[in-house]
Order: sequence, then C-alpha cells, then structure tokens
Amino acid sequence: MQENGQNVRVGRRAFELLTALVERGGQVVGKEELMARAWPGLVVDEGNLKVTIAALRRLLGEGSGPPRYIATVVGRGYRFVAGVRVSAHPQVVASTRVGNLPSSSRRIHGREDALASLVEALETTRLISIVGPGGVGKTTLAVALADRVARAFAGGAWLVDLAAVSEASRVSAAIADVLRAGDTDADALGDRELLLVLDNCEHLIDAIAQCTDRILCSSKKIKLVATSREPLCVRGERVRRLSGLALPPAQGALRAEDALLYPAVQLFVERATEKLPSFRLDDANAADVVAICRQLDGLALAIERVAPRVGTLGVAGLREHLDRRFHMFDGYHEGPARHRTLTAAVDASYVLLSASEQTTLRRLSSLEGTFSLQTACELANREGIDRLTVIEDIASLVTKSLLLAEPCDGEMHYRLPQVTRAFALEKCAAP
Repeated sequence: MQENGQNVRVGRRAFELLTALVERGGQVVGKEELMARAWPGLVVDEGNLKVTIAALRRLLGEGSGPPRYIATVVGRGYRFVAGVRVSAHPQVVASTRVGNLPSSSRRIHGREDALASLVEALETTRLISIVGPGGVGKTTLAVALADRVARAFAGGAWLVDLAAVSEASRVSAAIADVLRAGDTDADALGDRELLLVLDNCEHLIDAIAQCTDRILCSSKKIKLVATSREPLCVRGERVRRLSGLALPPAQGALRAEDALLYPAVQLFVERATEKLPSFRLDDANAADVVAICRQLDGLALAIERVAPRVGTLGVAGLREHLDRRFHMFDGYHEGPARHRTLTAAVDASYVLLSASEQTTLRRLSSLEGTFSLQTACELANREGIDRLTVIEDIASLVTKSLLLAEPCDGEMHYRLPQVTRAFALEKCAAP
C-alpha cells in the first residue's frame, strides 16, 4: 500500500486483518474471526490482535481524533468505517464471493498443512474425498478449503449437506435444490465453473458416487470435494485420510508451554476457557490434559465435547470420569444430532454396518491397544466367526474409519480408537 506517495510494507498478518475488515466494510468483524484469519491454527493472546490493529491504524494515518478507517466495537471486534471502492486495477480487484459457505469465527487448529496440501491438490484434480471417522473435522476442513479457493470459481462454491437425505433417489435433487436456492441453474452445470462440497456421503455412498461420476462426465468445469467415512471409489478420486489432531509424545513429563505447541491441546484449552475464563494450562495440570486428549485420539469433536466440563469436574476429575464413562458427556444442542454426544458420531457409522461387521467390531473391543490380524482371527474363531469373514470385516472397518491400521515390524497391526472401543464395549454390555 502507499502512504504519502511512498510504498509501505504491510506484514502478512496485518494484511489479512485489513482484507477481512475491508471485505465486510461497515460490518462488525469479531475478534475471534479476525484472529483465526491472521493466525490460522495458532492460539494467540488478544493483545496480538490489538497490537496489529494499532500498527494498521498508524499505516493508514489514523490520528488521535475519531477513527477514519478502523473503529473499535467494545467487547465485540472492529469495523472498517471508511467507504470502500472497487478498483478496476487487476491487482486490487475485490471479488464478491458467490455461494452458500457458512462463516465461522472459530479458529481451525492443526490443519494448516493439510489445508495447503488440499489447495494444491485441487489445482490438478477434480474430485477430492476427505475421509475419516465421525467428528474428526472433515466438514470443517472441507469448508475451509472451499472458502480458501472460492474466488477462483466464477460460479462460486456451494455446500450440499447430504446428511438429511435418506433416499438414494433424492441425491441429485438435493444438489439441485441448493443450486437453485442460489439462483444457479442446476440444468446448466456444464456451462458453470464452480466448486461443489458434498458433505456427509457415507450413508448413501453408492448413489452419491454414481451422481458424482455423472457430474464429472457432464462438465469439465466443475470440481468436487466430498466428505465421507469411506472413499467414493470413483475414477479420478484423490483420497485424503484425516486423522486426529497432533498430540504430544507419550514419553516423559511435559511442560505446559511445550504441550501448547500441539493442536489437540490448543483446542482443549480454547474450549475449556470459553466455559471457564479463569482456566489456565500449567505444569501441574498439563499431564492430565495431555492424557485426556490422547484418550480421545485427538478427535476434534470429542475434545470439544469434553473440555467444557473442566468447569464442573476439574481436569483431574474429568480424566477420572472419562476413564469410566464416555457416553455421559451429552447435553449439547449445537450442530447436527449425530454430533451431540461422544458416541452419537460412532453410532451413525455403526448402524450402517452389516450384521457381521457389527459383531466383529463388538468382539474386537475386548482387545486393548494394538493387535495383529492373527490375534483378531483367533478371537473371532473362539466366538464362532470364520477366518475369511473376520478378515473381510476388518478390511471393511478400516475402510469405514472405525478401525485404525498401522504398519509395525513388517506387518499390519490394528487399533480401535478409544471412543469407538468404548462404544462397542457398551454394546457388548447391553442386554
């Protein structure tokens, strides 16, 4: 930018803040949204935001009088109060985003590398499937990806939530309904350059795969991002498996400042602080927080559901309670019903399994930690399940993100995520 005819260098974070404010000229932009924009994936103090805003004001020539550009809205955020004019110069054109992507003021933790990789992959492929267990953050990442690249698509970026679609015959209509709501002609998709995000595909995987294949064949200008607990298995599909947020190593004591370098801990602290502003991660409670995050396999949804209970149970009490009962952390009313308890996300996958797969999952829950295929087959044999069936079931459970496969000493070992194992154990205990 220029000040008094001279070029002035603007830092990357300051530029992101300025861009966010100008894009929403005249509107209040919340502090959390601004920090998420300028410091993606990082936990930063609000003081960082204040310092950067002050630097921007100096660059814009703000004095001691009333604000001419950036106004502070006490307790909420900031607002760009100067008039915004769209220039025809190609380097400073401000494009209006087209589509229906939801906005979020919450930061995304630990996904910046994955996001950058997906942006790069989308340049050379037309279908990316983000695959992982329920609650790992597939939708959050897919929406962030679409938001990052939306302006590259003249027809915009459109989110189609397929979770509520119960009939295979309604898949195409659900996509068309979203596009019509945005005044986009669903019958002329071949002429539009747009991005479609097909969210929650696992329950109608075959129908959605067929619909996706038809879309890709009918138009060379459309790109798709799908979220699912298993791949679509469509030609040209690039699969990105999403695992839990990064965790501190299991060995040795860990100081609070070191634990905060890991996204799972960052998310826990942020959600705990939202409910209990006085909460602080310190060297005394860091080990318990890390243990909780590890017990939850870094699963974002699980951490978000558990962390707020710090205010009622304390960190040590929370860890002890979590050892005993996973399913009792309920009472949440935000988001889809399948995400309102820790086990609801697993149940949404469980009901889609065949009877044989459900039986194998329940039997495997008796194995703690990692186990070999041979161990699983021996266990299943004692339960009257033949070897070939259990091998096929294990392969399916891995594909559907209910069982983790990890190479070890030249062979594959398996492990049930803690939340999945707790769910399956309770299924075994049920009358």
